[in-house]
Amino acid sequence: MTSYYSLAVASLLAAAASVGARSLAAEKLLGYKFEHNMDDHARIDLDQLAIETALGTKTSTSFDNALTIYESGGHSKSYARLQLQSPLPTRVKKGSDVKGKTAGGLTIHAKAYEEAEEGDQVIEVQYPTDEGALPCFVGALNLVDQEDTSGCFGPTGQIHIGGIKLEYDYDIEEENVNGRSIAGFSLGAKKKMYDTKSCAGCPYPEYSAFVDYYGNYEYADDWIRSALTGKATPFQGTGNADFTKFGFIGKAEAAKKGMAYMAVWMYVVRELRDAIDDCNVECDLECAADDPTCTQCNDEPVKAWDEGVAFYSGSLAQQADHGDGYLLLSLANKRGLNFGTHTDGMSWVNTEIFELFHKGAKHLAERDCRKAEKKAERIIALMQVPLIQGTLRYSHKLSEYGSVEQDDAEMIEKHNGEGATFAAAVLPMLNKCSSKDADTVYKHMKVGKLRSDYPAVQKAFENNYDCLGITCEDIGGVLNDESKYFLERAGPCGSGQAFKRYGASPKGAGGDKQFSVGASIGIAVGAFIGFVLVAVGVKKATGGRTGKEDIKEVHTEPVESYSAKDTGEMSII
Repeated sequence: MTSYYSLAVASLLAAAASVGARSLAAEKLLGYKFEHNMDDHARIDLDQLAIETALGTKTSTSFDNALTIYESGGHSKSYARLQLQSPLPTRVKKGSDVKGKTAGGLTIHAKAYEEAEEGDQVIEVQYPTDEGALPCFVGALNLVDQEDTSGCFGPTGQIHIGGIKLEYDYDIEEENVNGRSIAGFSLGAKKKMYDTKSCAGCPYPEYSAFVDYYGNYEYADDWIRSALTGKATPFQGTGNADFTKFGFIGKAEAAKKGMAYMAVWMYVVRELRDAIDDCNVECDLECAADDPTCTQCNDEPVKAWDEGVAFYSGSLAQQADHGDGYLLLSLANKRGLNFGTHTDGMSWVNTEIFELFHKGAKHLAERDCRKAEKKAERIIALMQVPLIQGTLRYSHKLSEYGSVEQDDAEMIEKHNGEGATFAAAVLPMLNKCSSKDADTVYKHMKVGKLRSDYPAVQKAFENNYDCLGITCEDIGGVLNDESKYFLERAGPCGSGQAFKRYGASPKGAGGDKQFSVGASIGIAVGAFIGFVLVAVGVKKATGGRTGKEDIKEVHTEPVESYSAKDTGEMSII
């Protein structure tokens, strides 16, 4: 019998095959042109998909398998450990060309993964990532029957390194491994984002905020591993979570969202910051300070920037069968739909971020490190928006205004797992602005908190939008998924008094409370005039907002997306 799981596996393999033939370097992604081949980097999202597929079966074995895929990977930076039948006759440098064949006789043009010394009997060889290269996806994927060995070295054969021919054999299932995994993003973060000997700009401010809050350098790994194993987090600081309170549903939500929105999120930040470091350091070393025409130093910073874009997007972004994929680009679009901050399904966050990606790469290519840094900082600020939106969305679902029935234990656990993880992914940044407001969000969103005080959570965030570098318009308001009206007390900033002011009233639909207007055209006209008269007061009361958020909630039609266009202004920054 064909199971749901088998169908999911088949879907994954089809996705991997299609991605193998796709080159990010050969096309633009939302207007961004990659200068380097980032296919291998972007495939980290295939690990995320494999993990989510495993977690979907909700068994102890599937959670163990998900943990192993998280630790070991399967799709990114694949390499083989070949056992040589005779000692290596000479030293082989990292990156040296290595040629061999697949089990089917196809030639593989690979490279030495690490330096090998004369006399070694094992050599590590990295598989090609060029467009059209067949995949060798093994790693931990054999645990869930998802491996693809079509592009792997055959189990026995001969490799060529320069003029040297070497016989080898190896276990194709056990000795095809991966140099990149989602776990590695967190486990390697201290060295790459904190230690001053490792990077010029270290410690990076965003990572420092998380270390200060959680008291652990490997906070993301701690969260993910604790969720998968059903234990309490070992944080030495604030924000601990006790996953013994959850069954499979809550643990799965916390683990998979922790991977994408804590581990991968921070690694995107790392790549952007690293690009700026490369720009400053490399250009200082290779170019005269007074020579603006010197561009020989720009390759490494542009490459690091490309890597950040690849990890933000993933390989499945904009693919017909997978929507926007499984990483941060996808999250921003989902939350844009939930909060009315999108245009035709593309979130305003992604629209601005990809424009900034493009401009930042241009600045790096021109050695304008300071302008590139400004773009990076704005991107990082915008990357907080979907995390805040996610926290607000699930806070509302679990509040007295939400639609979840209190006896629906599975749905409550699911939403608690989701909301707690979104909060965990942004609390350290909020804490930098206000420890009091961060404590409020944690109190109402932590694991095991089955009822949330939405107004308190909403206010705690809104108090700090200026500090976080974002605006009310960036966030939007929580929409009813069906009617597209803003849900009760969940409109954009400053809209809380709009309904009283304009005579609007709540109405129920499908069990949810949302706002609509039964007023006549005359009342609507009067409301608009009233709005004009109080606009200045609203602007002052809402931290400089224009008041356009108030207008949309008294419209008689559902909100597809609210924006400044309703006041005749531009809707996209």
